[in-house]
Amino acid sequence: MRTRTLLALLLIGCPDIAPIEDGKSYGSIVTIKDSFTSCYLLKAGAQVILFDSCWRHSALKAGLDQHGLTPAQVTHVFMTHGHGDHVGGLSLMPQAKVHALRPEQPNLTDNGRWHAAIDEVLRDGQELRFGAHTIRVLAVPGHTPGTAVYWVDGVVILGDSARVNTKGQIVSEEGFSEKPEQAADSLAALASRLQREQLRVDWLVPAHTGSARGIQPLADFAASHNR
Repeated sequence: MRTRTLLALLLIGCPDIAPIEDGKSYGSIVTIKDSFTSCYLLKAGAQVILFDSCWRHSALKAGLDQHGLTPAQVTHVFMTHGHGDHVGGLSLMPQAKVHALRPEQPNLTDNGRWHAAIDEVLRDGQELRFGAHTIRVLAVPGHTPGTAVYWVDGVVILGDSARVNTKGQIVSEEGFSEKPEQAADSLAALASRLQREQLRVDWLVPAHTGSARGIQPLADFAASHNR
């Protein structure tokens, strides 16, 4: 909890991060801002999908309401990781199916308690389809053991694996990670993996900052990291 509070204070007061834009759409993905963090909404026909669950009940309810939705209508939640500022809304959505990588269950349990049991354990590289939308699961351990990035129709949902500064550059969140070196290595490896798997990248979208367009900011981070 102390680490989360420190992160909140630093991010709110930091002049060198791109601000989160509440309600901003990235293709089919829509931002729900919750103070210093965000979760993301995807509507796929009758399926209502969240990536993380935001932090405060009030923010999640308000964000969904802007799109004519309620927490009771959410069918799936894909967790990037299990820190408290990402699991806060899960208790509003007991009907939703929780998806995460297996190593993240301890964090989900510690921070979300009985609301955060993984209903479907994801696999690195797994691909899921919801109507016309494709979700690819990419493991990026380091921030936490089971941190996941999700590629969704050209949008890369980064969670806490990265942030974007005011210059549009990708920066590792290693200072707030459980294993900082691994977190940076995983982020650097992500650029080549996306290219190798021929996954189009239109947007890079972290949880705690605004976004960056295209894969180049991530490729630049990788090049700098690997020198």
